[in-house]
Amino acid sequence: MLITNLFVKNYSGSENVAELLAEGLRRAGHQPVLFAPQLGQQAQSMRQRGFRVVDRVSQLTEPPDVIHAQHLTPCLIAMARFPDVPVVYSCHSSVYDVEAPLPHPQIRAVIAVDETCAAKCREVGVPSERLSVILNAVDLERFKRRTPLPAKPKRALLLTKNRGHQDSVRAACADAGIDVDELGRGTSRFVPDIETVLGDYDLVFATARMAIEAAATGCAVIVCDERGFAGLLTNDNLPLWRRRNLGIGILSQAVTVENLADAISQYDAADACLVTETLRRSVGADIFVEQHVEVYHRAIASQKPQSDEIALATAYWTEELSVTTTERKWQSIVKELGIFG
Repeated sequence: MLITNLFVKNYSGSENVAELLAEGLRRAGHQPVLFAPQLGQQAQSMRQRGFRVVDRVSQLTEPPDVIHAQHLTPCLIAMARFPDVPVVYSCHSSVYDVEAPLPHPQIRAVIAVDETCAAKCREVGVPSERLSVILNAVDLERFKRRTPLPAKPKRALLLTKNRGHQDSVRAACADAGIDVDELGRGTSRFVPDIETVLGDYDLVFATARMAIEAAATGCAVIVCDERGFAGLLTNDNLPLWRRRNLGIGILSQAVTVENLADAISQYDAADACLVTETLRRSVGADIFVEQHVEVYHRAIASQKPQSDEIALATAYWTEELSVTTTERKWQSIVKELGIFG
């Protein structure tokens, strides 16, 4: 399997998914290769564990059985390199253009990580019969269960990629007499092995993958970031919120000190324990990998498109993603990546 991603360096959501998938595929007897135009500490760590991680197309020497593509630009490079190999495209965000697939006959199947991303994929023209939802997983060997929660939270952790809600979280914790630490790209502190510190905290403020990992560890979780607020994760709302990846699809309220205080007041150690038990039965990496391999097999078995169809679609992608003076998709993508403007 060839897995593409924009980066393998920052331990961000899609990077961690790529690593988790590669780990699981290798355990299942497959040989994953990771391709990303930009590498860093995370790639070096994976190489030390025996993974092949490359950043140049010339290093992709043998055709894989299937390409698991994340992000448009490295996907285009992989498709141009191996035009006869079926692609399974994975969409991790309903917001960014670099995440949602463009039409291409080489893409035989599309995976969305939640229902919000699935809606985005349908919006850009992915047929329902080619679309699967595979929810994010957690490596339960890494994220081991913490000791039982106290009756009242004493220590909290804010995990965040952004900054707009930090003051509100700090104020709400101060009012509740809870000490709060901060980690993530939106702060000045970063820990690549987050599983080593999660067990030190009773309450975690996070969204998406970070929130899922915290809940699977046994922390109580309040779902929020600067984009909005959902509230305290409970065993009742877990089924719906999980289908939306504890992400933007449920952040329907404003992040205010009042909303945060109300969520803190609902803290329930027993219910948080139920959330953890429910999650740990369903978020394991083995199930995640099995679901992906099943989609890969379907993609490989599907009817192969004509070579001229593939060439035309690849040319269209190149037209959209190459830097020109004409307004095309490349401009929104470079803005998303912070390259200019």
